[in-house]
Amino acid sequence: MEAIAIRRLRALPLKRGAGISTKGRLSVLAELAALGYRLRNPELLDQADPSWLEGHRLRIAELKALRGGDVDHVHLFLNFPDDIPDDDAHFAKRVVAYFGNLTGAYDGLETGEEGERLENGVFVPRWLFDLRDFGADPITQLQSPSLYARAKARLKRRKADRHVEWIDLELVWEEELTGRLAAYLRDNLYAKSSIKEALHDDIKALLLRLGDGATLDPDRISQSETKALVLATYWQTQRPDAVLALARTPTDLLRMLASITGTDISLATKIRFPKLSRRQRRVLLQALERSPSLAEDLRRHRGLWLALGKSVHVGEYASAYPKSAAAFAALREGTIITYASETERLLQERDLDGVLAHLRGRPGLLGRRLHELLRRFKGGEEPIFAAFSEAAERIPSKALLVLDPYFATINRSEHRAVINKRGKLKVLPNNSLGALPPAVAQRARTLARDALLRRFRARGPLPGAKVWIDPELSRYTVPLQQRATSDALLSFGRGSRIPVDFGKVLRLFIYWRQKEWRTDLDLSVIQFDAELNYAGHVSYTNLQGAGIVHSGDIVSAPKGAAEFVDITLRQLPPEARYLAVEVNRFSGEEFAEMRCHAGWMIREEVNASLKTFDIKTVANKLDLNGTGDYAVPLVVDLEAREIILTDLYMGGKTLHNDVEGSYANVSLACRALREFTTTRPSMLQLAELHLEARGGARVDEREGADVTFGVHDCTYSATDTATILSELL
Repeated sequence: MEAIAIRRLRALPLKRGAGISTKGRLSVLAELAALGYRLRNPELLDQADPSWLEGHRLRIAELKALRGGDVDHVHLFLNFPDDIPDDDAHFAKRVVAYFGNLTGAYDGLETGEEGERLENGVFVPRWLFDLRDFGADPITQLQSPSLYARAKARLKRRKADRHVEWIDLELVWEEELTGRLAAYLRDNLYAKSSIKEALHDDIKALLLRLGDGATLDPDRISQSETKALVLATYWQTQRPDAVLALARTPTDLLRMLASITGTDISLATKIRFPKLSRRQRRVLLQALERSPSLAEDLRRHRGLWLALGKSVHVGEYASAYPKSAAAFAALREGTIITYASETERLLQERDLDGVLAHLRGRPGLLGRRLHELLRRFKGGEEPIFAAFSEAAERIPSKALLVLDPYFATINRSEHRAVINKRGKLKVLPNNSLGALPPAVAQRARTLARDALLRRFRARGPLPGAKVWIDPELSRYTVPLQQRATSDALLSFGRGSRIPVDFGKVLRLFIYWRQKEWRTDLDLSVIQFDAELNYAGHVSYTNLQGAGIVHSGDIVSAPKGAAEFVDITLRQLPPEARYLAVEVNRFSGEEFAEMRCHAGWMIREEVNASLKTFDIKTVANKLDLNGTGDYAVPLVVDLEAREIILTDLYMGGKTLHNDVEGSYANVSLACRALREFTTTRPSMLQLAELHLEARGGARVDEREGADVTFGVHDCTYSATDTATILSELL
């Protein structure tokens, strides 16, 4: 529980006592400061139990992991960034040494004045390479245990940078911890978006530990994938009544079983099923029997239900559960007409009355297809808007929220971006949808906005008369799509724009450690001009450019490898407007199969005498856990002096992905991503909607305000995803 409090609440639990000594307090504060953390309320240490210090090692380990400092970031060129070899000269040396080893020219030579033989059998001639300057074999660029150990020791001796990216922590009394964690659990479970996969283990642990003490309201758990986590806990703790109370659809049961077996809870890929007792089969069939649209729900995941049906033995219970038996029989015969197929039939037949009557049963789907209906049935706007207005009260808030910026920009946007449940991006042209008359688009916006205002107004007034809204919230998007987002030190919605100090150096980093197969990841930076035309790149094939330098390519990571890129922002060429950061999977395991993270540091100065990875300068760290062939975690807008948080995975080749083969697709993605704060709802828009609907006087100063909307440390903060999605949507 303490580890979860640190990871998720940035809180350090304390036991009350006689107080920690002055020496102990100073030691704690100094150790935290060395990692870039500071306490908001250090005075509580004066009332804490001195035994609290005994667990401080574990707390420090957790805080290091948050910023990626629990591993060693060993890179290839140890003199980075001062002395990076010329690409051609370095390659020529590698070729000479490679053929010397291949032809046996170095046979019989042992470690000595001539060179050194590494663990992989490769002999490295001293006249070609000084191994003191390398963290891996300079010839094959594979990791070497001996070189790794030497480099690790050398890197640890370096001095720290002067700059600190501070992160605030809060001390919390142990007796308050359960309540804080229960509130965090409820915020996540009640969120109007799926919980990110990286949180699943912590959410399950809280459910098991807190139990009924969390006082959950099942009716407020609206997201089907969130239900699966709760259902799996009830199932595993043998609470069938709770399962039957919460499971409303057959798909809820499938997701529950996927969660139990640790397979894909979104059902996008094949899942495993647990072994079922006779009692458990009856519980499943009892839940299925009461489903109002059982046959159609089964058809939606036909293959999975056919596989599960064999384990449930439906025929054996046909007399007790006749509806389920009939639905499975129809499923095997393939005679079920699905909701989606009926929707498409009505659209193809251009039956407007029929399709509106049909979609009234699925208000969320009606909202998502509103633009398509308006485009297909020109002249039919009145009945379409009437149906939408009638259904609006049942359309999810997040679906209504996206309609305003969508219809405001759809006619002028060249492309639109679609991000699927796995975090993969598709960029589609807008011209295929056709332009809407401005008055029609405006009416769609107005109806959606009015429905939202009514819904927010029903929640009652904001808890205070004075409301402060930070104008900076216009830079941050509402974090609506959470399932496949990366676990990060600081989490924001995709497309959010984070200001960067251009007087300093932006140091990018990646770290990965393979599990079974040799894995090569490559950190690259692509430069684009103002029109997003390719303007150059820095990668393992091109180690240096104006204002950018790469730390070298390591092609295996049994001990964990790192790559860095330094960007001196004020030294970049004038034609560069955007920098897209790309992590290519050249060979080996997928991102989600191994320990892997990326991020950026803000450095005061950079040279080979300073730590390459300095934990206290880490501005953000993201775990790379997607299924794409390459990742685009961020884009730098040089003119706006902002980092655009993208957190995307894109499809490429199965192996051997590189910048040269991807920059056209990345350029297309950037065209959509740079507009996210206008084509997606911003945190500023959401805050202003609540102010308009729920009352209160907007004030210019944060001090003295009763309710605050801002980026950090506010009543509602852009970094507090769970609270935003549970209380504001």
